[in-house]
Amino acid sequence: MSERKHPVPAVDLIIEIRLPDGRTGIVLIERKNPPHGWALPGGFVDYGETLEQAAIREAREETSLQVELIKQFHTYSDPRRDPRRHTISTVFIARAEGMPEAADDAGKAGVFTREEINFPLAFDHRQILDDYFAWREKHPPEQDRVEPGQITPSSEKGSEQEETLVELTRVWSLAEAEVIKSFLGTNGIYCLLKGQIVHSIYPFTMDGLGETIIMVLQKDLEKARHLLKEYAPSPTED
Repeated sequence: MSERKHPVPAVDLIIEIRLPDGRTGIVLIERKNPPHGWALPGGFVDYGETLEQAAIREAREETSLQVELIKQFHTYSDPRRDPRRHTISTVFIARAEGMPEAADDAGKAGVFTREEINFPLAFDHRQILDDYFAWREKHPPEQDRVEPGQITPSSEKGSEQEETLVELTRVWSLAEAEVIKSFLGTNGIYCLLKGQIVHSIYPFTMDGLGETIIMVLQKDLEKARHLLKEYAPSPTED
């Protein structure tokens, strides 16, 4: 029985960067490996990754940029799009600040306006950009909003841009938990509860609480302490 073959999943990114003159440029890389030529940043999805995680990782590895994913654009699946094998690429539109620096399998990296991209591109990236520019004419950048569920650098685990969390207090009793729950729920201060960032403590189960470390964003620490003091029950007089 012959072994079945399957297409390989990949991602590509259209990274928008605002140039000093106000125009929008697109990040392209010059590939070190075959097929050679200029191309959009991208690569194969690793086992255990989501498409969004792969896109953010590939952008960082090839361009040294931390990107914000704006939207999932289109998926391209022509078996001939990659001369090496049959790949299916999901393309993301992203934005970044600064200038790219080539790394990994990118020999060079640059930012080009639409008019400047008048040279051949690898794979089907010319078609991708043609589709993108046609779409952008109807959807200018000011209409952009990040789609729900999209992973951005600030929410990607381990990102250098993630805000610092510091310990506020430890909850030992249901009464203390109610106090923390009250002010966190009312004021929308973020906390770290059992490894997950949540908006309030309310959803978690009180049974068998034990010791729970409550942490808040460092910028909210003093406000949290003040509110906790205000909400805390007054000591009983003897």
